Amino acid sequence: MISTNDSSAGYPVLKSSLTLNHISLNSHPEEVSLRQTQSSRSKHDYHHEEIKVRSRSLPFIHRFITNWLIMDPVLKRKYQTHSSSGKNYEIEKDPDVKFVFFFGGRLLSIKGKPINIITGALIVIPVVIYCIFEAKWQWHHLSPAVVITFIYIWLLAFCHFWKAATSDAGMLPKNLHIPKSINNEKVDNPPDEYFNSITLPSYGNTKDGVVVKYCSTCHIWRPPRTSHCGTCQVCILNHDHHCVFLNNCVGERNYMYFLWFLLLACVGCIYLLIISIVQLCYYQIGEVSDVASMSQSVKHFPLSLFLIIYSIVALLYPLLLLAFHLFLTSQNITTREYLNNVYKRKHNDFVNVFDTHSIAKNLYINWFGSSRGVNLTFPRDKYQPGDIRYEKIEPLELFSIEYERK
Repeated sequence: MISTNDSSAGYPVLKSSLTLNHISLNSHPEEVSLRQTQSSRSKHDYHHEEIKVRSRSLPFIHRFITNWLIMDPVLKRKYQTHSSSGKNYEIEKDPDVKFVFFFGGRLLSIKGKPINIITGALIVIPVVIYCIFEAKWQWHHLSPAVVITFIYIWLLAFCHFWKAATSDAGMLPKNLHIPKSINNEKVDNPPDEYFNSITLPSYGNTKDGVVVKYCSTCHIWRPPRTSHCGTCQVCILNHDHHCVFLNNCVGERNYMYFLWFLLLACVGCIYLLIISIVQLCYYQIGEVSDVASMSQSVKHFPLSLFLIIYSIVALLYPLLLLAFHLFLTSQNITTREYLNNVYKRKHNDFVNVFDTHSIAKNLYINWFGSSRGVNLTFPRDKYQPGDIRYEKIEPLELFSIEYERK
């Protein structure tokens, strides 16, 4: 049964029959007599028994590493099945969720291949080589501003990559729109409208509208432009795509970071390419000891040639991706909408109602003007026992049958 009594977080609370039986057991007469018998014991015997029953607390370093520094809520539930206290990010009763949290729920990532770590390492490698072997020479022979500018561009690019890879993309809470009949973690007799899509009218457009669907897995009505990510197993607000290089979705709350990371990464690669070429060809405009030809310059500055090749290779994919997202943002359309409705031509009558019909306005909205909003799952709030958002409820059966047939 579901009780909608107000909790401190203001969300409905799921109370199982086990909790009700426990409450009734506490008022049983035999239990009362047992308490009276225990109270007649000596304080020494009672204190001795309490010490024996009391569970041992984990060492501080273990709690620091597993509960604050790195937290896998599914793994914690596996070993601590009766844990009902802590923060929201520590509680997860759905084993399909793949999030891992860091630094007390402030950062997150997806369990899987550590491609985001590899991507971060590829970003760090050139700046380390540059600072150790090339920066000193350019500082004294070109200008200190050359070195400072490159470090500044790199820091901006890395910070935007960090935010895009570890921040909440716009996750929506689960189990908000469900009927009151739940039996064995399943919804009994869901309403017919749960299996249909609804078209909402859009502002200033009486012909075309916005399609809203019910998510059978998360048990919520999706807001406009929201989609369910099969990798993250959550619904993402304004979902653009799931990026394997970030190990994170790109959505409402980190799309701007993703765009600026692409732009700054391309600018950084081009800048590093130019200053490396200048250093390699500097013998033609200045004096360099023991350098009179290109072959001698390559032998004298071998890492400059390496950085030139590295910059060209590293520039290719981000530049193509940047060009694609410049096109998308100029139309104010997401990658998912473009691939499903425009590229595949499934819906010839598709109309992008979010297009302002001004390229400048569309670019401003996506690159500067969109608000990140707030985290809608409140991971660092104190967990309220029985919070239905964290209960395990199976997907609707009709959706599951149709999915298996496909």
